[in-house]
Amino acid sequence: MDAPLLRLAEQFETPFYAYDLAEVKRRTQELRESLPEGARLLHSFKANPLPSIAEKIRLEGGTAEITSEGELQAARLAGHDMREALYGGPGKTVSEITSAMAAGVRWFSCESWRDLERISAVASLRAADAQILLRVNPAEAPQARLAMTGVESQFGFDESLLLAAGAREKLQLPHVKIRGIHVYFGTQVASVEALTQNTQRAIETAERLEKALGFVCSVVNAGGGFPWPYANQGSPPDLQGLRGALTAVWEASPLHETAELWFEAGRYLCASAGTLVSRVLDVKPSRSRTFVVLDTGIHHLGGMAGLGRIPRSSVTFQNLSRQSENEVTADIVGPLCTPLDSLARGLKMPDVAAGDLLAVPNVGAYGLTASLIGFLSHPAPAEIAYLDGEVVQVWQWRTGHQQLQS
Repeated sequence: MDAPLLRLAEQFETPFYAYDLAEVKRRTQELRESLPEGARLLHSFKANPLPSIAEKIRLEGGTAEITSEGELQAARLAGHDMREALYGGPGKTVSEITSAMAAGVRWFSCESWRDLERISAVASLRAADAQILLRVNPAEAPQARLAMTGVESQFGFDESLLLAAGAREKLQLPHVKIRGIHVYFGTQVASVEALTQNTQRAIETAERLEKALGFVCSVVNAGGGFPWPYANQGSPPDLQGLRGALTAVWEASPLHETAELWFEAGRYLCASAGTLVSRVLDVKPSRSRTFVVLDTGIHHLGGMAGLGRIPRSSVTFQNLSRQSENEVTADIVGPLCTPLDSLARGLKMPDVAAGDLLAVPNVGAYGLTASLIGFLSHPAPAEIAYLDGEVVQVWQWRTGHQQLQS
């Protein structure tokens, strides 16, 4: 890993994100081979919407799962066929639905009665049918580090609402076709057993609702939650046996004969491909502590560490400039004017000096676009996609104010 990153550091100012497209390809192939034959794999753009990454996933058979006009534009730049894309999210506006349908999107994950009414209204104006997956919040809690359904949630219909009297009639709106069920239990699902159990629960939910609501279920979107370490060199998941277990669950369902099985993935596809490279600006002793000041911080890597999603002591920093047998205990901080700008506290690491290049692995998902990019108005770091050591594309997230009216 060191050699291509060092070459990039000679060409580009730090900090920057570097993405190995060969790794994206490898992980996408690996996950597809872990799913039942014929299952569709959707790329969750919220994990990383970079067009270079999205294009590589598309070329390996992934389709787009998007939740905003920005992600819609990224998917189009990556060459995705919008007729195959799935548009979701709990707060879709009329403007967003209109833009999506104008771009060719026809598949929507619907989260509430009002959401369904908005989709119907836009589809009616365009005289086009919207294909609807009802996102459901089942009663059962999942096995996941971060539960998104199975608990009180802003996501999806509580299953009880769809099983209640009158629900079937409320779905009869113009230009919407109920095609399937979408269940997303949570993220960082830690084992083959848990992934299989969550998929089985999603399938059983679809079976119940198909019968209760009287529609033909042609899609079961079982979500995903496929895990990967974040910002450290933790052990990757072992998915051995997953394909067989999922296949057995799917083939046991009567829906197997009439429906497609869909899965969503984000971090598993691109987390391992991404590395954040930064430079040490200063090493400052302060009483009993040592602060290592970087040219990056929670505005570039804030999706998890800066917002308290993971313990700050678990971030890995690899020194690309040199090796040292001496060890220091330090707080790793950024350049922002707040004591909250900390990526690690009390971290034991090899000794560092000003000017050293440090790399944080496994940040290809929930890295830059999950961070506090606008805080203090620093420019966004370059995002560099490379393949076999050669730069393929370079991108930069645009920040700053644009005057709309004087």
